[in-house]
Amino acid sequence: MGKVKVGINGYGTIGKRVAYAVTRQDDMKLIGVTKTRPDFGAYRARELGIPVYAASEEFLPRFEKAGFEVAGTLNDLLEKVDVIIDATPGGMGAKNKPLYEKAGVKAVFQGGERASVAEVSFVAQANYEKALGKDYVRVVSCNTTGLTRTLSAIQEYIDYVYAVMIRRAADPNDTKRGPINAITPSVTVPSHHGPDVQTVI
Repeated sequence: MGKVKVGINGYGTIGKRVAYAVTRQDDMKLIGVTKTRPDFGAYRARELGIPVYAASEEFLPRFEKAGFEVAGTLNDLLEKVDVIIDATPGGMGAKNKPLYEKAGVKAVFQGGERASVAEVSFVAQANYEKALGKDYVRVVSCNTTGLTRTLSAIQEYIDYVYAVMIRRAADPNDTKRGPINAITPSVTVPSHHGPDVQTVI
């Protein structure tokens, strides 16, 4: 059996980490990543030998203006992959899903999406078997993953949980969301983490 051909839609905070992980797998091949503009991430991907695709045709002029040659658009990438990792901002994955369905490509969505976007919400330690054979899987957020890992280990000994989430405030390039390189209590009570844990365990 050949390597699984993987594409990543979105090469930002999450996409870069996923791309690195894919390149470290013996049974996967990274076919390309998408960007909406020729920023530092696009140039870095190219330096690493990763083909860069425009997220859609509407973004092509941005690349052309900068003289950045792309390998095609997201639709072109979808023709070459077995699975697409959607690492776009929250809510975009649901909008992209019809493109994946039309292309007949399996998809993994990130935790910024609602659980309804996929057949199962996934944390490897808690429900690996439930994700086997599924075409659309959502990997829950990093904080939800941590909480799920903790609770799944002691699930048989507890009836309910009260948890206080202290999370990272914002990434360095995302200053509009709050203080960078800091921690902050979850601003909404209850936060989405509890209901998201319940979609897994």
